[in-house]
Amino acid sequence: MSSGETPGARNATPGGATPAAVPGESRPSRILLIEDDLTLAQIVIKHLRARGHDAQLATSAEEASERIATGFRPTIVLLDINLPGDSGWAFLRSGSLKAAGSPPVFVVSATSVPPSKLREFGCAGFLPKPFAVSTLIEIVERHPRAANGDADGDADGAETSDPQGGLDAF
Repeated sequence: MSSGETPGARNATPGGATPAAVPGESRPSRILLIEDDLTLAQIVIKHLRARGHDAQLATSAEEASERIATGFRPTIVLLDINLPGDSGWAFLRSGSLKAAGSPPVFVVSATSVPPSKLREFGCAGFLPKPFAVSTLIEIVERHPRAANGDADGDADGAETSDPQGGLDAF
């Protein structure tokens, strides 16, 4: 540390917050949150951005497809199932995520989802609503592909969670 430099200043951003990309920690992720509950979405986006992530909101499957079509390449997708217009399942069937490098998808829903359905759609995990924001942040920051900024890598079964909400694997 040079003279006149305050402790922690090397890792601080202009706003004073410590970025997520600190040596030994996860790098910022590009997150696509597909959620029609605006109150919940604003809380989640606020917390993810505060941790240095590029978090983008789509309030429908159609809007999510448009964001991808116009160039947003998420490293992780947080997907509600019950959306206005097309459902989350329809979004997964649409093939939009292939253009984004097939990033891992975590279903975030108040509706119970059987493990067979998650496997059928190649989902990385399930987070039941309501959830603690800290649990969601842990999923984002500990997932191997999201933490490495890799939307093109190959996911293995290690990141699958218990579909009943027990995300102890993370």
